Amino acid sequence: TAGDIASGELEAGLVTLPIRDEGLEVVPLARDEILYVTANRGRVTKPRPFSDFIDSDLVLYDAHYAQTDPTRRQLHERAQLAGKTLEPAVEVEYLGSAMTLVAEGVGDSIICKAAAASAGIPSTLYTRSFVEPMYETLALVKRRGMLLSPATRQLAIMAWEALHEQQSSDRGTVELIVDRERLIRFFDRAG
Repeated sequence: TAGDIASGELEAGLVTLPIRDEGLEVVPLARDEILYVTANRGRVTKPRPFSDFIDSDLVLYDAHYAQTDPTRRQLHERAQLAGKTLEPAVEVEYLGSAMTLVAEGVGDSIICKAAAASAGIPSTLYTRSFVEPMYETLALVKRRGMLLSPATRQLAIMAWEALHEQQSSDRGTVELIVDRERLIRFFDRAG
C-alpha cells in the first residue's frame, strides 16, 4: 500500500508501521497489542517470554509478504536481539488458516487483540501477552505535499471513526494515538 501511494496509484491508505516513508507523510492512528496464541492452556499461565516463543514450532501467516510484513519485521528483530533466527514450521497466507492449524496443535502463533476478540477465531485457542509487549501500529499515509480529494479525506475520517467506535465498545482493544482534529489537519495540509 505504501508503495502504491508513493507511486501515485493511490491517494492515501491505511498501513501497519513501520513502512518505507520516503516521499510520504504518516499519521499514526492506533495501536493494538500482538498476543501469543496457542492451543496449549499450560503455556499461557503467565506472560510468554519471546525466547520461548521463538523456540516453539511456529505457524505464521501473511506468507506472501513474509519479508516485508511489519509484524514479521518485529519478530525478526526480536529474534536477532535474542541471538536467534525466526524459522516458522509452517507458513500460510491467511490468519484464519494459521489459527486452524494452531487449534489442531501444529504450532503456536501470534494474533492482535482485535482479531483474538473476533468471532472467527477457534474457541479452543488461548492468548497471552509477551513479557515485553509487542504492538501493531496502524497509520494513515499520503504523499508528501498532496492535498486529498474530499472523498478520500472522508474515507480517512471514517476509518478513524471506526477505530474510535471499536475502542469505545466492550470489545475495544485498540489504543487511539491521534485525535480527530489532528487527523483533519494532517489531511488538509499540503506540505
